[in-house]
Amino acid sequence: MTVDRNEIVIFQGSQLIEKTRPEKGFFIKSKKRYLSPKDGREHSKFSWEPVTVGDLWVDETDRKCQMHFVVYRSSGSIEQVDQPISRQSYTLFGSYKLDAHRVDLIDKVLRKNRTGLRIRKWTATEMLHLKVTKRLMDELLGNAEKCGQNLSQYCTTLLSGKHPRAAFTDEELDLLRNLKKSRGDVLLQFNAMVAEFAHKSDEERFRAVIYGKSFDWWREHLITALEFFDRMRDRTLNMGG
Repeated sequence: MTVDRNEIVIFQGSQLIEKTRPEKGFFIKSKKRYLSPKDGREHSKFSWEPVTVGDLWVDETDRKCQMHFVVYRSSGSIEQVDQPISRQSYTLFGSYKLDAHRVDLIDKVLRKNRTGLRIRKWTATEMLHLKVTKRLMDELLGNAEKCGQNLSQYCTTLLSGKHPRAAFTDEELDLLRNLKKSRGDVLLQFNAMVAEFAHKSDEERFRAVIYGKSFDWWREHLITALEFFDRMRDRTLNMGG
Protein backbone atom coordinates (compact mmCIF):
# COMPACT_ATOMS: atom_id res chain seq x y z
CA MET A 1 0.00 0.00 0.00
CA THR A 2 1.42 3.39 -0.98
CA VAL A 3 1.06 6.57 1.04
CA ASP A 4 0.58 10.03 -0.49
CA ARG A 5 3.43 12.01 1.04
CA ASN A 6 1.72 15.24 -0.04
CA GLU A 7 -0.70 14.67 2.85
CA ILE A 8 2.10 14.13 5.38
CA VAL A 9 3.96 16.86 7.26
CA ILE A 10 7.66 16.49 6.45
CA PHE A 11 10.35 17.99 8.68
CA GLN A 12 14.04 18.55 7.99
CA GLY A 13 15.62 16.40 10.69
CA SER A 14 19.04 18.01 11.13
CA GLN A 15 17.55 21.50 10.92
CA LEU A 16 15.09 20.53 13.64
CA ILE A 17 17.97 19.45 15.90
CA GLU A 18 20.02 22.56 15.10
CA LYS A 19 17.10 24.83 16.03
CA THR A 20 16.11 23.14 19.29
CA ARG A 21 19.15 21.17 20.52
CA PRO A 22 22.23 22.77 18.86
CA GLU A 23 24.58 20.87 21.15
CA LYS A 24 23.39 17.62 19.55
CA GLY A 25 23.25 16.02 16.12
CA PHE A 26 22.45 12.80 14.25
CA PHE A 27 25.08 10.03 14.26
CA ILE A 28 25.30 6.48 12.93
CA LYS A 29 27.13 3.84 14.93
CA SER A 30 29.62 1.78 12.94
CA LYS A 31 31.58 -1.35 13.85
CA LYS A 32 34.91 -2.32 12.39
CA ARG A 33 36.83 -5.55 12.89
CA TYR A 34 40.60 -5.40 13.25
CA LEU A 35 43.44 -7.73 14.11
CA SER A 36 45.22 -6.85 17.32
CA PRO A 37 49.03 -7.16 17.18
CA LYS A 38 49.05 -7.77 20.94
CA ASP A 39 47.16 -11.07 21.01
CA GLY A 40 46.72 -11.84 17.31
CA ARG A 41 42.93 -11.92 17.69
CA GLU A 42 40.16 -10.02 15.98
CA HIS A 43 38.48 -7.27 17.97
CA SER A 44 35.62 -4.85 17.33
CA LYS A 45 35.97 -1.09 17.34
CA PHE A 46 32.90 1.14 17.47
CA SER A 47 32.73 4.70 16.18
CA TRP A 48 30.07 7.35 15.65
CA GLU A 49 29.82 9.00 12.23
CA PRO A 50 28.01 12.36 12.07
CA VAL A 51 25.30 12.31 9.39
CA THR A 52 22.72 14.71 8.01
CA VAL A 53 19.04 13.82 8.19
CA GLY A 54 16.92 15.49 5.51
CA ASP A 55 13.26 14.51 5.22
CA LEU A 56 11.78 13.17 8.46
CA TRP A 57 8.13 12.17 8.78
CA VAL A 58 5.71 9.73 10.38
CA ASP A 59 2.95 7.78 8.68
CA GLU A 60 0.56 4.88 9.10
CA THR A 61 0.36 2.11 6.54
CA ASP A 62 -1.79 -1.00 6.99
CA ARG A 63 -2.33 -0.06 10.65
CA LYS A 64 1.42 0.10 11.27
CA CYS A 65 2.92 3.40 12.41
CA GLN A 66 6.47 4.29 11.42
CA MET A 67 8.98 7.13 11.63
CA HIS A 68 11.15 7.67 8.55
CA PHE A 69 14.56 9.32 8.15
CA VAL A 70 16.38 10.15 4.91
CA VAL A 71 20.06 9.95 5.89
CA TYR A 72 22.96 11.56 3.99
CA ARG A 73 26.39 10.10 4.84
CA SER A 74 29.83 11.66 4.38
CA SER A 75 30.61 9.12 1.64
CA GLY A 76 27.84 10.65 -0.47
CA SER A 77 25.47 7.72 -0.07
CA ILE A 78 21.80 8.27 0.78
CA GLU A 79 19.68 5.78 2.68
CA GLN A 80 16.26 5.69 4.30
CA VAL A 81 15.93 4.45 7.87
CA ASP A 82 12.45 3.30 8.92
CA GLN A 83 11.56 2.85 12.58
CA PRO A 84 8.37 1.28 14.01
CA ILE A 85 6.59 3.47 16.56
CA SER A 86 3.55 3.06 18.76
CA ARG A 87 0.25 4.67 17.89
CA GLN A 88 0.66 6.91 20.93
CA SER A 89 4.02 8.18 19.63
CA TYR A 90 2.49 8.66 16.18
CA THR A 91 -0.30 10.80 17.64
CA LEU A 92 2.02 12.77 19.91
CA PHE A 93 4.43 13.59 17.08
CA GLY A 94 1.71 15.35 15.14
CA SER A 95 0.09 17.06 18.12
CA TYR A 96 3.16 18.68 19.65
CA LYS A 97 3.27 22.47 19.31
CA LEU A 98 6.94 22.75 20.35
CA ASP A 99 9.68 21.31 18.14
CA ALA A 100 11.75 20.60 21.27
CA HIS A 101 9.15 18.05 22.41
CA ARG A 102 9.15 16.53 18.91
CA VAL A 103 12.96 16.13 19.02
CA ASP A 104 12.77 14.49 22.46
CA LEU A 105 10.26 11.98 21.05
CA ILE A 106 12.56 11.20 18.10
CA ASP A 107 15.43 10.63 20.52
CA LYS A 108 13.28 8.29 22.62
CA VAL A 109 12.23 6.26 19.56
CA LEU A 110 15.82 5.80 18.35
CA ARG A 111 17.06 4.81 21.81
CA LYS A 112 14.25 2.32 22.32
CA ASN A 113 14.76 0.61 18.96
CA ARG A 114 18.55 0.39 19.45
CA THR A 115 19.43 1.05 15.83
CA GLY A 116 22.63 2.52 14.45
CA LEU A 117 20.99 5.94 14.04
CA ARG A 118 20.99 8.06 17.18
CA ILE A 119 20.87 11.61 18.48
CA ARG A 120 24.06 12.37 20.43
CA LYS A 121 25.96 15.32 21.81
CA TRP A 122 28.74 16.73 19.68
CA THR A 123 32.12 15.86 21.14
CA ALA A 124 34.22 18.88 22.11
CA THR A 125 37.58 18.44 20.37
CA GLU A 126 38.88 22.01 20.08
CA MET A 127 40.46 24.15 22.80
CA LEU A 128 39.84 27.89 23.13
CA HIS A 129 42.16 30.00 25.31
CA LEU A 130 41.19 33.53 26.35
CA LYS A 131 42.59 36.14 28.67
CA VAL A 132 39.96 38.17 30.49
CA THR A 133 39.96 40.79 33.23
CA LYS A 134 39.36 39.77 36.82
CA ARG A 135 36.14 41.78 36.78
CA LEU A 136 34.81 39.82 33.80
CA MET A 137 35.96 36.51 35.28
CA ASP A 138 34.13 37.25 38.55
CA GLU A 139 31.01 38.17 36.58
CA LEU A 140 31.16 34.96 34.52
CA LEU A 141 31.72 32.81 37.61
CA GLY A 142 28.81 34.47 39.44
CA ASN A 143 26.42 34.08 36.51
CA ALA A 144 27.47 30.46 35.96
CA GLU A 145 26.70 29.68 39.60
CA LYS A 146 23.27 31.33 39.31
CA CYS A 147 22.53 29.14 36.28
CA GLY A 148 23.68 25.95 38.01
CA GLN A 149 26.52 25.46 35.49
CA ASN A 150 30.27 25.31 35.69
CA LEU A 151 32.30 28.04 33.99
CA SER A 152 32.97 25.96 30.87
CA GLN A 153 29.31 25.07 30.37
CA TYR A 154 28.19 28.66 30.90
CA CYS A 155 30.72 30.15 28.46
CA THR A 156 29.97 27.48 25.85
CA THR A 157 26.27 28.30 26.10
CA LEU A 158 26.99 32.01 25.61
CA LEU A 159 29.28 31.40 22.64
CA SER A 160 26.63 29.23 20.96
CA GLY A 161 24.30 32.24 20.92
CA LYS A 162 21.98 31.06 23.65
CA HIS A 163 21.03 32.96 26.78
CA PRO A 164 21.46 30.89 29.96
CA ARG A 165 18.76 31.43 32.54
CA ALA A 166 19.09 31.29 36.27
CA ALA A 167 18.43 27.86 37.77
CA PHE A 168 15.08 27.47 39.50
CA THR A 169 15.03 28.23 43.21
CA ASP A 170 13.40 25.76 45.60
CA GLU A 171 10.37 28.06 45.79
CA GLU A 172 10.05 28.19 41.98
CA LEU A 173 10.34 24.41 41.74
CA ASP A 174 7.53 24.06 44.29
CA LEU A 175 5.38 26.41 42.20
CA LEU A 176 5.99 24.30 39.08
CA ARG A 177 5.09 21.13 40.99
CA ASN A 178 1.89 22.78 42.23
CA LEU A 179 1.13 23.89 38.67
CA LYS A 180 1.48 20.31 37.46
CA LYS A 181 -0.76 19.02 40.27
CA SER A 182 -3.38 21.71 39.64
CA ARG A 183 -3.46 20.85 35.95
CA GLY A 184 -3.95 17.18 36.83
CA ASP A 185 -6.86 18.07 39.15
CA VAL A 186 -8.53 20.16 36.46
CA LEU A 187 -8.03 17.39 33.90
CA LEU A 188 -9.63 14.84 36.24
CA GLN A 189 -12.59 17.17 36.74
CA PHE A 190 -12.91 17.67 32.99
CA ASN A 191 -12.79 13.92 32.26
CA ALA A 192 -15.33 13.23 35.00
CA MET A 193 -17.73 15.77 33.52
CA VAL A 194 -17.31 14.37 30.00
CA ALA A 195 -18.01 10.84 31.27
CA GLU A 196 -21.02 12.00 33.27
CA PHE A 197 -22.68 13.75 30.33
CA ALA A 198 -21.48 11.52 27.49
CA HIS A 199 -24.66 9.46 27.28
CA LYS A 200 -27.16 12.25 28.02
CA SER A 201 -29.26 13.91 25.38
CA ASP A 202 -28.84 17.57 24.53
CA GLU A 203 -31.98 18.40 26.49
CA GLU A 204 -30.65 16.59 29.57
CA ARG A 205 -27.33 18.42 29.26
CA PHE A 206 -29.02 21.79 29.03
CA ARG A 207 -31.09 20.99 32.13
CA ALA A 208 -28.03 19.93 34.08
CA VAL A 209 -26.57 22.78 36.09
CA ILE A 210 -23.26 22.85 37.96
CA TYR A 211 -23.34 25.63 40.52
CA GLY A 212 -25.54 27.71 38.30
CA LYS A 213 -23.49 27.16 35.13
CA SER A 214 -24.33 24.85 32.23
CA PHE A 215 -22.15 21.93 31.27
CA ASP A 216 -21.11 23.68 28.05
CA TRP A 217 -19.94 26.72 30.01
CA TRP A 218 -17.86 24.59 32.35
CA ARG A 219 -16.48 22.55 29.46
CA GLU A 220 -15.16 25.68 27.68
CA HIS A 221 -13.90 27.05 31.00
CA LEU A 222 -11.90 23.89 31.76
CA ILE A 223 -10.46 23.64 28.24
CA THR A 224 -9.27 27.24 28.50
CA ALA A 225 -7.70 26.48 31.89
CA LEU A 226 -5.87 23.44 30.54
CA GLU A 227 -4.53 25.42 27.59
CA PHE A 228 -3.31 28.12 29.98
CA PHE A 229 -1.51 25.56 32.14
CA ASP A 230 0.24 24.13 29.08
CA ARG A 231 1.30 27.54 27.75
CA MET A 232 2.62 28.64 31.12
CA ARG A 233 4.55 25.38 31.63
CA ASP A 234 6.09 25.45 28.16
CA ARG A 235 7.02 29.11 28.37
CA THR A 236 8.62 28.67 31.80
CA LEU A 237 10.61 25.57 30.88
CA ASN A 238 11.86 27.10 27.62
CA MET A 239 12.86 30.52 28.95
CA GLY A 240 16.33 31.51 27.90
CA GLY A 241 16.54 28.99 25.01
